[in-house]
Amino acid sequence: MRQRHLSTIIALGVALAFIVLIGLSICVSDALSAMTGIEAHEKYIYPVVRVTHGRVGGSGTIIYSQVNKDGIYSTYILTNHHVIADAISIEEKWDSDLAKQVKKEKRAIIYVEIFKYRDLSTPVGTLKVEADIVIYNEDEDMALIKLRSEEQAHYIAALFLGNIYNVMDETVAVGCSLGFPPLPTVGHITRKDFQVDSLPFDMSSSQIIYGNSGGAMFLAETGELIGIPSLVVAIGWGSPIVHMGLFIPIKRICEWLGEEHYDFIYDVSKTEKDCLEVREKEIEAKQNNKE
Repeated sequence: MRQRHLSTIIALGVALAFIVLIGLSICVSDALSAMTGIEAHEKYIYPVVRVTHGRVGGSGTIIYSQVNKDGIYSTYILTNHHVIADAISIEEKWDSDLAKQVKKEKRAIIYVEIFKYRDLSTPVGTLKVEADIVIYNEDEDMALIKLRSEEQAHYIAALFLGNIYNVMDETVAVGCSLGFPPLPTVGHITRKDFQVDSLPFDMSSSQIIYGNSGGAMFLAETGELIGIPSLVVAIGWGSPIVHMGLFIPIKRICEWLGEEHYDFIYDVSKTEKDCLEVREKEIEAKQNNKE
């Protein structure tokens, strides 16, 4: 009797475990139902890069790589300001013409590592390229860098410019966690318009780990970029809650790019040359007004 009872318990346990495994597999397949195989890798993983300066590192996402009339490609990468902050310094120097101390900004070279893969998923090395910081906003924690390479980047993240995403929509966060090659984590939108220092962030349960900063938050269904992982909720003495990650929503990113006249990145009707000419004239006018 005891033996039968034990066998029944074991049988029930096996059945329940089987049901749980099926449930988990359904959840996972649902989370990535629109993105599998090479499509998932090309949309989620390949556009994400490692961004470093000295011993400081983080992540970035390739969002633009287009050719101009001279056959030269311009490639831009989106990241957080705090990832590249150590590469920016302000120095005071004596200006003999003005007869006073003046502040001058210096921007060091950034290095971007584009990963190479075998059999889709196995990283086998990187293409390390120098890059320049072109614009940044410390308060918004955003930065845009441009590769010094004139070759095309073959994998570019598509920006989410469509309908609004909602709580419980599935997400994939990708970044170089702890300096590793890009690692994906799956989750859901858990909160929208979470205010930090009067700035709106969205929250996802896709785990964000140290090194993910500046990487990508994708909408799982379409593989479109919906934001930049930037902050993690912490408790006590700073213990991070990795499944409560805050990311800068794409709307804020596009507004900033537009204000800086880099809207050609998301607006196909505009060209890099025309937008940057407008930007240069605006900067020149500001400088003249100061004088």
